[in-house]
Amino acid sequence: MPEKMHRLRYCLVPLATLLVASLLYAEEAVKAMAFYEEPLTLHAVPGKQRHLLVVLPQPGISSPVYALKGMVRHDNVEGDAYLQMNSDFGDRGVFFTKSLASSGPLGTLSGNSGWRPFILPFHANQGDQVRGASMIPVEVTLALHLPGAGSVSIRDVRLYQYAADEDPLASPEQPAIATDKQRSLATVVAFGLLFVVALALLIARSRGGRSTR
Repeated sequence: MPEKMHRLRYCLVPLATLLVASLLYAEEAVKAMAFYEEPLTLHAVPGKQRHLLVVLPQPGISSPVYALKGMVRHDNVEGDAYLQMNSDFGDRGVFFTKSLASSGPLGTLSGNSGWRPFILPFHANQGDQVRGASMIPVEVTLALHLPGAGSVSIRDVRLYQYAADEDPLASPEQPAIATDKQRSLATVVAFGLLFVVALALLIARSRGGRSTR
């Protein structure tokens, strides 16, 4: 019996660790736009280059690192179109991220492309965070700049937040920072499993002691 209990302990402890890790690092979007069944498609309009796509007042961000992620498709786009995320910090100003890279999830929108991922990250000034200044946006917007002919579609748009030392572009599939609710649930699961292990060991010792009499 004691040998079986030792085996049980060695099985439950790693299981508890895996469950806690999965709860702490499960990616969870802060906000999600419902562009799932029918993508949002914008066509070029003569004399109009900027198209406002999404407005998120009070987005609920609590981390200095966050990103808008989604899927984009474009057809017959002339010139270099791009997506732009604006982060409004009130009195501290408005900051932007543009998809002006030559390739990748921050790449420009030119010519034709099937559905591909896009990522618009933002890293708040760490110096301001250390000094205690608030760098939490009061509003986040997403816009499309379409200077010429063509059409652009987006879908599956979500707003994610990350730990301060994470880079959404370095690892696009990297999980987001855990929420308080996830941490609480992970703590409950961890203590519950540890209690089961401790109880099993106590029962094993009790039975072992009785068998030796």
